[in-house]
Amino acid sequence: MVKQILFFLSLFFIVACGDEKEPEKKIVKEPTKGELIVKQNCKVCHAQGLNGAPIIGNKKMWGPRLVQGEKTLVTHAINGYELMPAKGGNTELTDDEIALAVKYFISKVE
Repeated sequence: MVKQILFFLSLFFIVACGDEKEPEKKIVKEPTKGELIVKQNCKVCHAQGLNGAPIIGNKKMWGPRLVQGEKTLVTHAINGYELMPAKGGNTELTDDEIALAVKYFISKVE
């Protein structure tokens, strides 16, 4: 009888102390400042390719631009280029914010 009680107690502790899995935590990636700038200021044209704007993440459209280098792309974005107005039309953006947006665009292609 004592053996049976010990057996059931040991089973109880094995089950009770078993390796419980924690529920999986969903990792929520916070958007970068560059991503937020793009979504708030650039997405209208760059999501659809309006007026020849290279579509976000489109390697074929971004390829010829990427070879110009990040510095040139930032300069174009700050000063305007072809049909794109300076700073995408939002002159309240700083040059540093424009650089962050350009880095975001580049990161979506590579």
